[in-house]
Amino acid sequence: MKKIYLSALSLAIATGLNAQQLQNRQPAPKHSTFGNTGIVHNGTLQKLDLYSNDCSDISEWTITDLLPGGAIWYHETDPAAVPNNGPAAMTTVANGYLHINSDAEGDGANQNTSIELNTAIDLSGQPNVTLEFEQNYRTYLDQRYVEVSGDGGTTWTQFTVTDGTETGGTNVANTFSVDISAVAGGQSDVRIKFLYIGSWGWHWAVDDILIKTTEPFDLRADGYVWGVTGSWGPRLPYYNTPTAQIQPIEFCGIASNIGLNDVTDATYAIDINGGTFVDASAPSALVAGTFDTICSANTFTPAGVATFVMNHGIDTPGNTDTDLTNNAHDALTFDVVDYIYARDYVAAGDQGGTYNQGDGFESGNIYDIFADADLQGIQVVIDANAVAGALIYGKLYEIDAAGDFIQVTQSAYYTLTAADLGNPIDLTFVTGAYPLTAGQSYLVTVGSDGDGGLTNDLVISASGSSEPQTTFYWDATQSTWFYSTTTSAVRMNFDPILSVDNVENVSGLNVYPNPAIDETTVSFALNNASDVNVTVTNLAGQEVYTNALGNVAAGTSEVSINTAELSNGVYLVNVVVDGAASTQKLIIKK
Repeated sequence: MKKIYLSALSLAIATGLNAQQLQNRQPAPKHSTFGNTGIVHNGTLQKLDLYSNDCSDISEWTITDLLPGGAIWYHETDPAAVPNNGPAAMTTVANGYLHINSDAEGDGANQNTSIELNTAIDLSGQPNVTLEFEQNYRTYLDQRYVEVSGDGGTTWTQFTVTDGTETGGTNVANTFSVDISAVAGGQSDVRIKFLYIGSWGWHWAVDDILIKTTEPFDLRADGYVWGVTGSWGPRLPYYNTPTAQIQPIEFCGIASNIGLNDVTDATYAIDINGGTFVDASAPSALVAGTFDTICSANTFTPAGVATFVMNHGIDTPGNTDTDLTNNAHDALTFDVVDYIYARDYVAAGDQGGTYNQGDGFESGNIYDIFADADLQGIQVVIDANAVAGALIYGKLYEIDAAGDFIQVTQSAYYTLTAADLGNPIDLTFVTGAYPLTAGQSYLVTVGSDGDGGLTNDLVISASGSSEPQTTFYWDATQSTWFYSTTTSAVRMNFDPILSVDNVENVSGLNVYPNPAIDETTVSFALNNASDVNVTVTNLAGQEVYTNALGNVAAGTSEVSINTAELSNGVYLVNVVVDGAASTQKLIIKK
């Protein structure tokens, strides 16, 4: 699939020096992130059935293509058919589910399709009713709605699942609930249908539909946000925090009131490491049919190196919540370590990656710095789908008063090995450790110049969700920064052992013009006089040029290479100094 760039407005940071600059940065291209990047759980269905349908019989449904020629809903029986590293895990997924797959249609295809239940549902005598269904989806600017009619399909009321503004990246697997009493309560001919609108979006799987009586009091845990607030502005979650950067951590739960009655005491409670730290929010009012973010009353400051497991959930102490199965959030695990600063959650497993189809790109994250520290290098988790032999690099950026990213140092080029795939590697700076200043924010990225589109040469593992404008993606073909809402596994590494004997003798390696036709020039600088050998190899490892320069004086040197006899393609220029090779990619294009 070839990339596509959309003009949807990005969500700017509301505070801090970067707000004006960043509001022009758009969501990253859809293909730049793939895979399952986190699961959202909302508990288990409480099946107090007025009506249920396990979606096993497609003959019970009428499928309509509202945009002739586009993809339509269909009945799927393979749980692994969802295009996000499934499988889908709805309760009765084994006997099939309703599915629309926008991703499979590719770039340029559009979908506008509905699927309507043929059956009239009789809810006479039931004034308070809730519609629930299990779903699995991943969203990229696509729209999902459930529609309900209380008069046999003459008029319809639309309830939004996603409204088309979400850039997504996260695989959502949850139970969607909505109070439909105003439309369907007490009606004898209730109809339901699902509507999907997309343009090379992702997909939507629907299963296990239930209409039940609305419980008098029923709060549901709908996710959570947590992290540390620093100079960048948004609260940033750190799954690994180095001891030198420990700060008070804030925790908030998202609660929905899916019961019949308003509550005045919705409470979010947390317990870290089995009673080591216990806290609860102040009671909050939550009107029936609404949701809100409720925060713990106090922050938690870790004492030192340790693993922390937090259990947390939503309650209404003054009322009887009749469905406690959906009150608990998924447990949260985070660590304080010696040197690694990480915003990704790849520790939970390799869950996808970021790439650019063999074109040049960078991807990485913003980090707030709370104490002066020397950054020794950048750690990145290489996805198993990356290609051995790919040339990659790491960069560190400061942010100026206009919000622009200003590169201050970078690593040498590094060639991926087969052993690197699926594992973390460290990239150290050619200039040695770089001092970071407390109260400042920095962007660290890892990237590749690409291989001319031959392969997905660099794929960076990704896991977890980012607030808009906190994870960034540079597309070299567009010379444009985008933001992503999927967190790349690009980390800061403060381990001082990385800088021992690491400052290389050679720096400033450049190859120009590049692409080249008949000739190119290799420029480099030496810190100390050394023996230098310049070679050019093809991607098969065959040497096509060599030049032993002998002892070269300190300072900048240049070597011209005749490329007239080289075929079109990608080559590696290697400058070998003191037995260590610095490498730059060369493209021959005639």
